[in-house]
Amino acid sequence: MIIVIGAEKGGVAKTRLATHIAAIAAGEGVDVVLLDTDKQGSATSWSRIRDEENVKPRINVLALPPNPAREVADLAGRYELVVVDIGAQNYRTMLECALVSDQVLVPCGADQQEIESTLNVFGALKQIGPRHPRGAVPAAVVLTRVSPLENAKATADLRAYFASEGVDVFKAHIANRSSWLATGRSGRAVHELRGKDRSQKAVDEMRAVYDEIISRATQAESV
Repeated sequence: MIIVIGAEKGGVAKTRLATHIAAIAAGEGVDVVLLDTDKQGSATSWSRIRDEENVKPRINVLALPPNPAREVADLAGRYELVVVDIGAQNYRTMLECALVSDQVLVPCGADQQEIESTLNVFGALKQIGPRHPRGAVPAAVVLTRVSPLENAKATADLRAYFASEGVDVFKAHIANRSSWLATGRSGRAVHELRGKDRSQKAVDEMRAVYDEIISRATQAESV
């Protein structure tokens, strides 16, 4: 399975989402590779810290290849799961990888600029849709850094807005919680944190996102 995580705007928790999908999968014994196509190398940095801290399981991370789509397709033949972290504004790479993907996830928060840029991304994905084997790119928004309050009106309004624009949105979301800051500096995923850094709500939210990814993939395979 190939999962592509991309967005037009930076700072939307794209790398956090990618690294956590890889970490959860690896923890369940899935043979996974994380492809870092971001020039900043955020996922690579996270993996390096993880190795230095001897956090297990180890996550295989590869840097940007010359022909990303071809490399992604090749990796899919060697790994059970390929997670692709697309650099911000790297439209060419995102669209190339989207055409060979099983799922494209577009993280987005409540910021107006993020919302507008997300609509731009879906416009671009729609244009290339007929070239995807399914006839449309299987893409959805994952709400990130939203209010930690249950049933927050702002989050509900954001879901309703995307629905009115015909944009698919995950039922699960990632709230803005302090424990996420600890993941970057520790090379750990939220479910691997201990002590005061750990938030069970953050763990449950990320787990719900991962489970929805698997559920959607299973449904797609049965069609």
